[in-house]
Amino acid sequence: GAKEYVFPRRERFPVFFHQENTSSIYVGGEGRLYYYDFATRENYTGLGAAVVPGAPCHGQAPLALQEDSRNYLTLVEQYGDGLLVCGTGACAPTCWNVTQRKESQPWDGRGIAPFTPDSNTLVVVDGQDIYSTIKKSQQNGKIPRFRRVRGGGELYTSDTVMQNPQFVKATTLRHEEPHQDKIYYFFREDNPDKSPEAPRNISRVAQLCKEDRGGTSSLSASKWTTFLKATLICVDPITKGNFNWLQDVFFVPAGDWRRSKVYGLFTNTWGSSAVCVYSFGDIDNVFRTSRLKGYNGPTPEVKPGQCVPSGQHTPSETFKIADSHPEVEERVEPLAPWRSPLFHNKHRYQKIGVHEVPAADGRRYNVLYLATDKGSIHKVVELPDGVQNIVEIQVFPNKDPIQTMILDHARAVLYVGSSSRVLELPMDMCGAYRNNCHSCVLARDPYCGWANGSCLSL
Repeated sequence: GAKEYVFPRRERFPVFFHQENTSSIYVGGEGRLYYYDFATRENYTGLGAAVVPGAPCHGQAPLALQEDSRNYLTLVEQYGDGLLVCGTGACAPTCWNVTQRKESQPWDGRGIAPFTPDSNTLVVVDGQDIYSTIKKSQQNGKIPRFRRVRGGGELYTSDTVMQNPQFVKATTLRHEEPHQDKIYYFFREDNPDKSPEAPRNISRVAQLCKEDRGGTSSLSASKWTTFLKATLICVDPITKGNFNWLQDVFFVPAGDWRRSKVYGLFTNTWGSSAVCVYSFGDIDNVFRTSRLKGYNGPTPEVKPGQCVPSGQHTPSETFKIADSHPEVEERVEPLAPWRSPLFHNKHRYQKIGVHEVPAADGRRYNVLYLATDKGSIHKVVELPDGVQNIVEIQVFPNKDPIQTMILDHARAVLYVGSSSRVLELPMDMCGAYRNNCHSCVLARDPYCGWANGSCLSL
């Protein structure tokens, strides 16, 4: 049941956007925006706008000079009632608003698009607010920051709170009271512990209050004042194997934000992978109740990391303490009761997606989709007694790397993209059991059941 869209040409740095519950996909390539509808086969190519090269990107190797004159699209996102499309703009980052296939005049996209294609970037569009880890000027040096670039005043993280961060994913989380709304982002960074037995990398979650208004002094006016970070633990309790390299995360929302979950995909030095699941309730608890690492002074009235009522600023005394001690002592552990990985195995996974399925037995199961480094996807079902690897799907011929994997929960399909094509795959894939009753039933695939001599979607 797979359908395929092949790009007009290979794209070195494609980006993908899919609107939930539609049958179409947008792909941002070099100087072009492709659109394809898998249901009607309608397609078009937009944004053929030539860009006027900005100043050449400074201090680049000759190889990079040819990259300088190209406009690689780096972001395609829903924004207002249309799309926000941004690209490198030949070293002059540029954005367009695209509404009903018409693009607006280009506008300055610094801080939302990078100067050259860069994988270590996060951009979060949340309503009218845009958050980003992209530097605004080429002279900004090497220290990455997490900033608010649109909506409210502009804010950025202090240069001392993260050590060489590699950003993974970010999300916003609504609380009962709007002034408590949070931003969480997940990243890896260099371990401050340099002893030989300590892992080189450490995986983290950071929190910020959405309504943060910056500090009260001229030095802190443009800084987030509610930043705190905590370590994410993913350790096998039996072998003590430590999976410390966060690769990807997937958020599973719930009606009560405390029960919203984070599925973290980790690897270790030996190329094995593990999945650890955390709840936002636990993460919030660690930030609210833990002491700050290395701080033994008195706790101020407004605690570091605490959101203050709308319109107020974090007191400068609180900010000073948090700014010099941004890490909490307590670490975030996987969900109770086991407090250990959901599973681990010898494959090297790169991406994770999670979909909840109501099965024939009336229960709801989580099915995990894991993209390997060999162009295939493993489908794993989370059962009460552990997990079961159901099926491996070789998505692309010749093991083309999987660049993206998007889950459409409403339509129960996966969109899997490489540098040359996008596939639309039905999540049930019951045909993969080759209409063999034994394999259909033994797979314990909640999407499928045996009836009338074949393995069918339920």
